[in-house]
Amino acid sequence: MKSRRSPTTHTPLSPEMVVRLRAGELSTYSCTSQFDRVAAQHRFNNAASFDRYVFALLEAGIVDYDALRQAEATRAAKRAGGKLSRLAAKGPRLRLFSAATMTSFTICRSDGHLVWHDLFRQPATIGTPANAAEAAARQAIWLAWRARSHVRASAATLRLVMAHSYEITPRRLHHAAQTAGLVLALSTASHNPAAEQRARRDIVGFSEIDLRFLFDTDKESA
Repeated sequence: MKSRRSPTTHTPLSPEMVVRLRAGELSTYSCTSQFDRVAAQHRFNNAASFDRYVFALLEAGIVDYDALRQAEATRAAKRAGGKLSRLAAKGPRLRLFSAATMTSFTICRSDGHLVWHDLFRQPATIGTPANAAEAAARQAIWLAWRARSHVRASAATLRLVMAHSYEITPRRLHHAAQTAGLVLALSTASHNPAAEQRARRDIVGFSEIDLRFLFDTDKESA
């Protein structure tokens, strides 16, 4: 008589556990694409799990993922030799809306659909509405970088519509965009879907699936 066994279920490993178990292997990596591959293998494909993964890598002393990403983007921009604008002109376009409160940021895509609403990691460092608006814009730039990388484009154009500009220095945001392989066009608008949804209290995290819907296909908006 054959015994009946329940099918084996595989409990997904947490980001922290993956970093502990694969620390030796992860320590040999030197580029973000290698770390991204591990994240994809374990389905860390939303903002919350990917952030935990990045923080676990930092806590374990393996890598500062964000610093490595920026260093890669800077090298890529230098290799482009000032040709970023020309490359971006041939690349995909994105239009995002951003807004902020003193504790959270909100990002919507071109059609007004909410993509990401979350708390700032260090709200105590925000201090002013201008800092909050700039921090929200930086989150939008980071999201556009993820979308550009997702489709393996060498460069892209980001039209970022902010709720308020305050006294923000555009140069800092343009530099952040450039290191992310993006040509940035900044503007403000009285009708901003991100501003209309920034007071919500729930957390809405983006996912990898969302990235392909961020690109602007309306040629008239170019």
